[in-house]
Amino acid sequence: MGEINSYKHIFFDLDHTLWDYEKNSNEALSELFLKHELNSLGISSCEQFNLCFEEVNRNLWDDYNKNKISRDGIREQRFLQILNRFKINNFELSEKLSTEYLMLCPTKPHLIPYTFEVLDYLKDNYQLHILTNGFNDVQKLKLEKSRLHTYFSTVVTSDSAGYKKPMTSIFKYAIDKAEARKNESIMIGDNLQTDILGARNFGMDTIYFNPKKETHKSSVTHEIDCLSQLKSIF
Repeated sequence: MGEINSYKHIFFDLDHTLWDYEKNSNEALSELFLKHELNSLGISSCEQFNLCFEEVNRNLWDDYNKNKISRDGIREQRFLQILNRFKINNFELSEKLSTEYLMLCPTKPHLIPYTFEVLDYLKDNYQLHILTNGFNDVQKLKLEKSRLHTYFSTVVTSDSAGYKKPMTSIFKYAIDKAEARKNESIMIGDNLQTDILGARNFGMDTIYFNPKKETHKSSVTHEIDCLSQLKSIF
């Protein structure tokens, strides 16, 4: 393992680590729920709609990370499956919801607490990078609208790399693009499988961001439950 003061490059996951996916997504979904009057179709509340989205979306992303579904597959299936769960057979509406969600959600600017404070603390002494399984167009918009884009020297997505976490190939791609060495680099993320296991298999140190303090048996270099704790590591 590298010594703490040997790090020169810090790689961050984006969604759920810096960009508050739950808050931004719920806000966008609530707006769509009201706009399309989904309560009149049998969905009783925004909360019910949001919870269903969370489950369907999580399952689809798990499939994407396991190469069982494509990017377009997520976009096509997400709202179709949600509507089907409420026995709403309306393909046209599912397409509208998908298109509008992808336009609206990435413009939401909410971040995980202490994001700016920590990035400001780190930016003068480390090169900061984004390494995400998200898609180019969506992640670029998120970074710009949340005013995060100025902090990062490189942004690598699964689109741009042609690989996705936890494949070691995407970590090598990110290291090469950053002109970094893996023994001088560390990965910070919220997902034990894609972020932590992937980085560890590549030979990088890791920081597991675990805000819900979930129990696990994974091997991590460091673990935090609040981004502010990064100040005690760097």
